[in-house]
Formats: sequence, structure tokens, C-alpha cells
Amino acid sequence: MNKSNQRPTTAATSPELHSELLLLSDGRILVHNLTQPMALMLRELNPSDDSINPRAETKLELPPPASQIVA
Repeated sequence: MNKSNQRPTTAATSPELHSELLLLSDGRILVHNLTQPMALMLRELNPSDDSINPRAETKLELPPPASQIVA
């Protein structure tokens, strides 16, 4: 397969929007780099978790577009 023709995924181009999940055999979920979209999804699974709720409510801040010059 020629990988040069494939476009990078969103996670590859925006590492700040990349989360990693580890599902343990006892049902626990460990998350590395919990982003707001992932926290929103996890809050649906466990709405009473006090560690997820604040992260789900935080505004999602996207980086400026590459074409925009920031001084």
C-alpha cells in the first residue's frame, strides 16, 4: 500500500485532540491526555464521576488555522 497518497488523520495533525484509552479487564477505563470531546463521551458512561465532569464542561480551544499569522 502506498502511504504517501494517504492524508494524515486528525489526531496526527492535531495532537492536542488525541486521547488514548486503556480498557482494563475489571471494567475500569484509563485515559491518557483526556480531551474535552473524550470527556463528553466518558461522561455519558458515568455521569457521576467527579474527575470527568469538569473536563467535559471546559471549552474546547482549537489552535489557530495554519494560514493565520499570530504575532
